[in-house]
Amino acid sequence: SCFACGDSTGIRIFNCEPLKQLYSHDFRRGVGHVEMLFRCCYLALVGGGSLPAFPCNKVVVWEDQIQKVACEVEVRKPVLGVKLKRDRIVVIVLDEVYVYTFEPEPRVLYSYSTCENPTALTDMSTTTPLLVIPSVDKGQICLINIGDDAPNAQMRLIPAHTSSLAVLTLNMQGTMVATCSEKGTLIRIFDTCTCLLLYELRRGTQKARVYSVAFNQRSTQLCVTSDTKTLHIFSLDTKQKSRSITKHSLPTSVPSVCCFGEEDGTVIVITIAGFYYKVRWNDKGESVKEEQFKFTAMKDE
Repeated sequence: SCFACGDSTGIRIFNCEPLKQLYSHDFRRGVGHVEMLFRCCYLALVGGGSLPAFPCNKVVVWEDQIQKVACEVEVRKPVLGVKLKRDRIVVIVLDEVYVYTFEPEPRVLYSYSTCENPTALTDMSTTTPLLVIPSVDKGQICLINIGDDAPNAQMRLIPAHTSSLAVLTLNMQGTMVATCSEKGTLIRIFDTCTCLLLYELRRGTQKARVYSVAFNQRSTQLCVTSDTKTLHIFSLDTKQKSRSITKHSLPTSVPSVCCFGEEDGTVIVITIAGFYYKVRWNDKGESVKEEQFKFTAMKDE
């Protein structure tokens, strides 16, 4: 797997395991958001910083193989996030989500109103036509079919929390969605077909800002990072559904994203400060930080 980041001069793409910089492009100006389409050559870019490479209300899909813009989408408000799949571009602004076709001249297919969504909470299944967004009502999520044959009104609602959402994440199969509120104490997992609650996982009793939640490939485990400097790993086995199987202390509380590694018993954490951590744990729940790198100091190989 790979991850991408933008900085004050352009974009950089890294391989996760082993960690190495694969590609960089100097736009001589800032990129505030980068979204990759799997490991292929398409990247959705949004300008950022004091000297942005692109207007803040425009999404530029960059084809790095030919070093050219493949297509562009422009909206009325600043773009806060983007999601890509092979046939769709999803653009998130403060209180709306737009769905476009992915083609040289993108066409808008659907638009949906949301509550104020400053962190661009949205997820899209790569294997099904499922899009998940916040509702206009606090703590509620919408499950929407954005396929070619889907009517615009085909959506289902889940009242996930009583307070505002902080995290919204689908599993790889698109069969489960994990949510967490701004309180940060509970993570709830719902079945996307029946909308029923499957698991309720307690991260802690004190309020925390949850940064990232991710399923493993088999959807049998869940990892969580927050501003408490703690990485939690939960088992989704019913015998252990209400507790974490292990937790690991991280060196910093800055915003981060987490994901499971290629090997069982490993998680990778990437922070906004430019650090990469790989954590391993054993059957007893004992964890150790196996690797630590400052990835922003790396160069292309």
